[in-house]
Amino acid sequence: MSDPEIVVVGAGAAGLAAAAVLRLAGRSVLVLEAGPSIGGRARTVRPPALGRAAIDEGATWLHEVGRNPLVDLARASGRTLLPAHQGDRRLLVGAHAATDAEEEAYGEADAAWHRAAIALADGPDRPLAQDHIDLPPHQAAWLANVEAWDGSIIAAVDADRLSLHDWRRNLLGEDDLLPEDGVGCLLAELVGPHAGPVQCDTPVLAIDWQSGDGMTVTTARGAIRARGCIVTVSTGVLRHEQIRFTPQLPAETLAALDGLPMGLLSKLALPLADPELPFLDLEPGTLLEQRLERPGDPLMLLTVQPDAAPYVSGFFGGDFAWSFVGREEQALDEARARLAGCLGTAALDALGPGGFVSHWGSDPLFRGGYSYARPGHAGARAVLGQPLGGGRLVLAGEACRTDGLAGTVGGAMLDGERAAGVMLAWLGDRGPARTPWQVFPGDNGFPPTPVRV
Repeated sequence: MSDPEIVVVGAGAAGLAAAAVLRLAGRSVLVLEAGPSIGGRARTVRPPALGRAAIDEGATWLHEVGRNPLVDLARASGRTLLPAHQGDRRLLVGAHAATDAEEEAYGEADAAWHRAAIALADGPDRPLAQDHIDLPPHQAAWLANVEAWDGSIIAAVDADRLSLHDWRRNLLGEDDLLPEDGVGCLLAELVGPHAGPVQCDTPVLAIDWQSGDGMTVTTARGAIRARGCIVTVSTGVLRHEQIRFTPQLPAETLAALDGLPMGLLSKLALPLADPELPFLDLEPGTLLEQRLERPGDPLMLLTVQPDAAPYVSGFFGGDFAWSFVGREEQALDEARARLAGCLGTAALDALGPGGFVSHWGSDPLFRGGYSYARPGHAGARAVLGQPLGGGRLVLAGEACRTDGLAGTVGGAMLDGERAAGVMLAWLGDRGPARTPWQVFPGDNGFPPTPVRV
């Protein structure tokens, strides 16, 4: 491997974006990826168990459309972006459809809970879970669902361990978009070429970041000398010390990592026995949600044929998702049991064998889905992104975002751009006059580069 000016560790959204900015500024960059492909936690796959139908294993939607650079790229390239969450919802109390009054009570409970949480966020930080909200019994019956949505499903951690301030900062709008070919494909095809060549299957073992006038990055394939390094791996990987830093990361950075563990949101899919037939009497895109009995009960959301796909998909997060780590396939049995509980045994007859489930929690390259802040640690994101060694070492990624985009692909891209700007400033370079998202491969002397996907 030739020695570049800058090494970027990790070829997820942040790493690809950082490399793209540096390359556009005329800097030599080497992107090192421990896994076999680019994209990180944005990965579109075609599992044999689903008949090779596409599914986003991780990131599924494009959030915050007005400030998401991947949306800009997709629109400029003519890609189709569909409004998300357009299907019906079937709300169930046990195996029975909720009445109109029960649905109305759910909506009232949701609004009241969010008003109370936002009001509390003006005070000291505390866990998001609210144990003293006073509602009439018919509304209070739905509080467990409301809390599970904002905790284990959206933030990927149970609400009793999530910082209220971090939750408030990262509340997202409802304007999500869905790429026709998947978020993972979109990222790889539109951002990958900007980043240039990626050296896959190359785990970084150690970084000596005060080695003379540069640094030494040691990989499983050998050592590389560079002037600077941007590290975009997850907080889970960093907290498990899978990369050895010499000297050790500062105490403030280590404390920030302790305050930003990885949450887990897992995804599964059950194939239909006959994709040409409707799934019972449900319209494609119908979301199934059962009322929970008590706070802390596990919520599993199931969607019938999302975007007309030939499967039933499911999301489950927080402690419930972590309980399946190392035995992920058993989550498929849980999903089947829940479908039968919602819709009867006829639902099982409409399903084919097997299925697909994500393994983010047990994958040592990630060790979770995305970061969350513990109560009292909402400021850790800003600390984690602080340049080290005067700017020669920068940690970057969704975990470092302080603008409300933590945990999102768009946020990771923007943070990669931020880290590249820090690195360029350290090199005495003001950087390119425009971002890579305004330039396409082959335009203005920015040549297309084959990328391994």
